[in-house]
Amino acid sequence: MKILSNYIITVLLSLSLFSCYKDDSSVGTNPITELSINMKEITEPIINQEKNESLVIDPVITQKGSDKPVTYEWEINYELFSTEKKLVYSCSKLGTYNIRLKVTNEDGSTFKSFKVNVNSPYEEGLMLLSEDEQGEGSLSFMRKYTAAEIAAGKTETFAGNVFGINNPGEKLGKFPTDIVKRQKQVFISSRGEKKIYYLNDKTFELEAVITAPDIPDFKPIAMNVPDAAFRTSTILCEGGKLLNLALLENLVMTHTKYNTPVISKTDFGSNINDCFNYYWDPVNSKMLQYSAYYTTSSLTAFEGQELLNFFYDGTLFYVVTKSKTNPSVISKTVFSKYIQNPSTKKLDILQQAQLNVDGSTELEPSCITKVNASFKKLIYAKGNNVYSWFYTGTEMPTTPFISVDEGVVTALEQSADGNLLYVGVYNAAASGMKGSVYVYNMDNGALIKKHTGISNKPVKLFYKKK
Repeated sequence: MKILSNYIITVLLSLSLFSCYKDDSSVGTNPITELSINMKEITEPIINQEKNESLVIDPVITQKGSDKPVTYEWEINYELFSTEKKLVYSCSKLGTYNIRLKVTNEDGSTFKSFKVNVNSPYEEGLMLLSEDEQGEGSLSFMRKYTAAEIAAGKTETFAGNVFGINNPGEKLGKFPTDIVKRQKQVFISSRGEKKIYYLNDKTFELEAVITAPDIPDFKPIAMNVPDAAFRTSTILCEGGKLLNLALLENLVMTHTKYNTPVISKTDFGSNINDCFNYYWDPVNSKMLQYSAYYTTSSLTAFEGQELLNFFYDGTLFYVVTKSKTNPSVISKTVFSKYIQNPSTKKLDILQQAQLNVDGSTELEPSCITKVNASFKKLIYAKGNNVYSWFYTGTEMPTTPFISVDEGVVTALEQSADGNLLYVGVYNAAASGMKGSVYVYNMDNGALIKKHTGISNKPVKLFYKKK
């Protein structure tokens, strides 16, 4: 009986406590407010952003119920980044980033997550090295878009000052001269600063600066650096001086093979084992070839001849000369890449021919040139004219392939497939920026597009492949 009484008392106490509890969460005066997040900028779970292109997200927060004070927490790679409602993220480093927004009110929290791939805007495209009236250098870049990206509304335009943007406080300095790419790096030379700058090929961030204060002749104008794992390359300097560059040690060294100054022109080629460099000795009217394995020359093949130009087309080496006694006689001599047979030391001449010129040719050593091996064309410029010569034949052009409407041509380059010709133009009479790049069809010379007033004087155009 006593046990039953205790049980009844316990039940009565429980009912009494329950009747005192006030439930206002669903039907009372303080309902729960549900949160939701909408980000119109995020249409996929993974989005792509270019380096230095700010990611801005202004989310729309909806509260189902009463509006209550909310707080925000943006996390990037699981670390708190901001407590503001709007996210502004600079995307200054390449990589993949997990981003999460947490929105909280007094009733709870809701979340929204996604990933951002920060990609290089410099994967592939046209590099433009320029200088202003004082010689100060600058670097611009026009990104190559796919057909799908162009169809989606992307436009290929030049981004200016990409060196300064990616290297705050740094300058290229006076009188930049050349651009080359070697694996994961881009090299830019400056004769005015007596430097070679090594840039990361994805970010254009400065990784090293090569100087040679103990070598006064180190004023680089052309770098024969292949896009391969070679350890040493040859540098042509102002005044025709040759120097060597140790690519892993970042050292400039004297060049012991040729002491005679060469003209301010060079070309080079490479295969898996060797890099072959070409120079012209004006004193002895002789082509010089230098590589890791062989040092060869044209011997006496060009005695009594004056150089018009030379170039390597990826397979064979071409030299165009004219007679000193009869300048109307112009000849083409075609060598193997080593000029002399490495075993017999005899000249390895594969073809000699006199060229047909209806008038006078504008080809000369100072001409800006570009070899298009696909079309078998030598493209060269003088003044405001660009000429196109089918170098496997014997007809030398005397009429221009292209004439620019304003200014003079100061740089030439071609697309990766060789179908487009890029022409750097400098118009001293223009107001504002005086440099432009015209794009032409390589086959027929038709003008495709003009990028006008996008830089200072173009010094070098370089197409950067992936």
